[in-house]
Amino acid sequence: KKPSATEPTNFPPLEGARRQLFIFRSADACYEVSKLAANRAATTDNEPQKFNLGIVYGINGALAVEFYLKCLLEIECNQVPQDHDLQALYFQLPRESRAKLRKRHDKLAPHDSMLANMRKTCGVKTDLEPLLEDGKDVFIQYRYLFEGIPGRTKGLGFLLELFGQVVRNRILDLRPEWLSDESTSPTH
Repeated sequence: KKPSATEPTNFPPLEGARRQLFIFRSADACYEVSKLAANRAATTDNEPQKFNLGIVYGINGALAVEFYLKCLLEIECNQVPQDHDLQALYFQLPRESRAKLRKRHDKLAPHDSMLANMRKTCGVKTDLEPLLEDGKDVFIQYRYLFEGIPGRTKGLGFLLELFGQVVRNRILDLRPEWLSDESTSPTH
């Protein structure tokens, strides 16, 4: 049973600046977990563990991007959609914001080591929009990977880490006072 808005709760919705900062900090925490998993995967020789750590990296990385997009949507549009589709969230941003994000991502992508490797070894297009199209459902697909992914014929990977950091930086452009809050600064 879904609770109604009239039922008492100890967890009412956050609003305004408190909500924005909570979403932002949640995104930073998920990003940090994704990096911990990626770093551990790089140091283990245990292939099954490496695979599962890669899944943890993808799930938490995608959730971080989702939270960053939702934070930006809350700041710019006063809305937090309940969608997990990263591409759909991106397209709900104002045109000007999307243009800034796309321009910055596409400028940095050629110099990003992971994206450069994927371009070279797999022929992946690393412009933002093809990456968003391919990775829009990574959060859902990775969480339920054991159920299979119907219709998926190409490999699966999380290639939106750079984009998440671009969105994060856009948020900090709009909320520079958050830079002084050390708890929101992930280690990287």
